Amino acid sequence: MKTTLDAATKQMASQIIYQIFPERFAIGGALASSEKLAQAAYSHPDVVKRGWDDSTLDQPWGMQFFGGDLDGISDKLDYLQDLGVTGVYLTPVFSAPSNHKYDAVDFFSIDPMFGGEPALLRLIEALHAKGMSLTLDAVLNHVSDSHPWFLAAKAGDASKRDWFSFKDDGSYLCWQDYGLMPELNLSKPSVRDVLYRQPDSLVQHWLAKGVDNWRFDVAQDVGIAVAQEMAAIVAQRFPQAGLLGELNGFSGSWFEAGGGFKGMMNYWYRTATLAWLAGEIDALQMNHALKDAREAYGLSGLLCSWNMLSSHDTPRLLTTVGSLEKAQLAMIMQFTLPGIPLIYYGEEIGMEGGADPDCRRPMRWNQADWNHAQRQFVQQLIAIRQNHPALQYGDVQVLGDRLAGNALVFLRATEVIGEAALVIVNLSDRPLQTRLLIPYSHWYDGVPLHDALGHAADTKVQAGSVLLDIPAQAAAIYLPGEPYQHYRFFKARNR
Repeated sequence: MKTTLDAATKQMASQIIYQIFPERFAIGGALASSEKLAQAAYSHPDVVKRGWDDSTLDQPWGMQFFGGDLDGISDKLDYLQDLGVTGVYLTPVFSAPSNHKYDAVDFFSIDPMFGGEPALLRLIEALHAKGMSLTLDAVLNHVSDSHPWFLAAKAGDASKRDWFSFKDDGSYLCWQDYGLMPELNLSKPSVRDVLYRQPDSLVQHWLAKGVDNWRFDVAQDVGIAVAQEMAAIVAQRFPQAGLLGELNGFSGSWFEAGGGFKGMMNYWYRTATLAWLAGEIDALQMNHALKDAREAYGLSGLLCSWNMLSSHDTPRLLTTVGSLEKAQLAMIMQFTLPGIPLIYYGEEIGMEGGADPDCRRPMRWNQADWNHAQRQFVQQLIAIRQNHPALQYGDVQVLGDRLAGNALVFLRATEVIGEAALVIVNLSDRPLQTRLLIPYSHWYDGVPLHDALGHAADTKVQAGSVLLDIPAQAAAIYLPGEPYQHYRFFKARNR
């Protein structure tokens, strides 16, 4: 299992990304919601002002404001660094009427509710000072119906009319028939110019300001051809920028086409993981889901995609699976499967929440509300992953489909001899006690294996096999050791 990856792919695959919904994470300067919401930015008559501890369930959900902002995120970077996070992903921050900002009225200004452009620049500087990256969310498919481009188009401005798709009756194409979000006509070169093709376009403008990466909303509506053109153009000026798409499903075709997004939000993993934990699919499907992703995404595409279990668009993990034990099994998979772990804010302290808008509850900063054991568990998973290159950018071999029982089993390995990890997730109510043949040439006879999680007993390689004894409803991450003082299993001459 030999792989060759470039340095940029390895660097991207080695990240731990933390997703933040800016309106709900923290308020800068330790202000209370009442103080922050008294500012002029919240003076619109449709704004509903809420206290930090109030419910998110009251309507109208899109116009409820709690006061979170970008300086609040800057204030909490020590917390994120202590957790082990290496990069932050923000849902949209551009000027927009809603709390979620997916309905932009100006792609070139940061919403004053979030502190405007100065607050973004302060955040970028603070992140980079800690060696952390920033990924922003771009919505190329649609804008707000109050965006000046759309207002001009409705008024008959010939230069903007074909930036949208109007019908003879005056109606227009809009995102999922949601009239407040008219779709941009991406077939027009002038639209693509202002979005990403020109040096002063949306994508290039903010990369020049210090943004590191972009996540593109509703990738299926953006389209493969646009993603390919954008990637080629951006790479000429910003070769280190990562472009990642959102597709709620299987993303294989996006990588088959080549030259587009570097990675995708891996909803495929999420679907498979949660279905397996719920008993909706068996272990055979779970193991094949991983094999299918490896084959269709390719190694680089899979490694650079985000492994996510919850987000601002889904119920939170603990609410979905119903127990901390199952949530932890899911997270073990998230941190060991090939791909970049994406932690939705608050998951590390056991926050709960149902479907949107309940999943967008304000972050809990009172430590009395935290599940401290869960936070320590997440720190442990991050440390295990970040200390072992095999779990960051190793290739994957699926082994669980050859076993009876209810287990996901796979081996991760880099091109470095012996640099590998064997992961077993046993979802059965019974211990997994079996001998597993391992088709990997560089775990030699006698190599000791230790479970980094401490759930399973130590074992060792025996003539290309391992005798497993994994407790019920438990997982193991087996890593090799060098037990001898004057002898090494892994010799440089074998590389």
